[in-house]
Amino acid sequence: MGLVKFVGIVCTLLTACGRIGAQASGAKAPGNVTSGKQMFLEVGCAACHGAQGQGTDLAPQIAPPPLDLEPMIAYLRQPTGKMPPVPSGTASDQQLADIYAYLKSVGPPGSLINQLKGNPENGKKLFVAYGCYECHGWQGAGAAIAPRIGPPALSLAGLLRYVRAPTGQMPPYTAKVASDQDLADIYAYLKTLPPPQPANKVPLLSQ
Repeated sequence: MGLVKFVGIVCTLLTACGRIGAQASGAKAPGNVTSGKQMFLEVGCAACHGAQGQGTDLAPQIAPPPLDLEPMIAYLRQPTGKMPPVPSGTASDQQLADIYAYLKSVGPPGSLINQLKGNPENGKKLFVAYGCYECHGWQGAGAAIAPRIGPPALSLAGLLRYVRAPTGQMPPYTAKVASDQDLADIYAYLKTLPPPQPANKVPLLSQ
């Protein structure tokens, strides 16, 4: 089991989660929705994702954002697949935070998913019961056949969207197989896992 198509973002982003977790965003102030709407057009996001991030034939829905702000910025700086990078000369971290605020403002209203409270202890059991560890490792650290998913860079809503309709080799997990509450519990468990260490903190890599 792995963690909505985001021009291939989700799967490939999680593969690079170690890099993402080690990066910090320069955005400090809360995003400005009005500025974000303007930047969304100027940077060219609307051309592929639609004027309100609703998705088109060229690119998937990104409103509300399936990622937290910092992982989103990290991915936009060094994306994979067909999406071009967004360098800081095109949009600063703060301007990307504005775009993020805009996407959150135009996304669908909060659903029951956002009200789910995950149980990490039960999530740990389900992580084993559903066989997630077989591809992603016992602590979601990733393996040759699947990316790192612990701790998740996705929001809970983003994780659910992807797990229901994944890309690549991962099979879909419908609500008949794993309920939203089950996935919320697994998400809560993954959130308890420590982030990956920077490369310079790993003895074998720092010699």
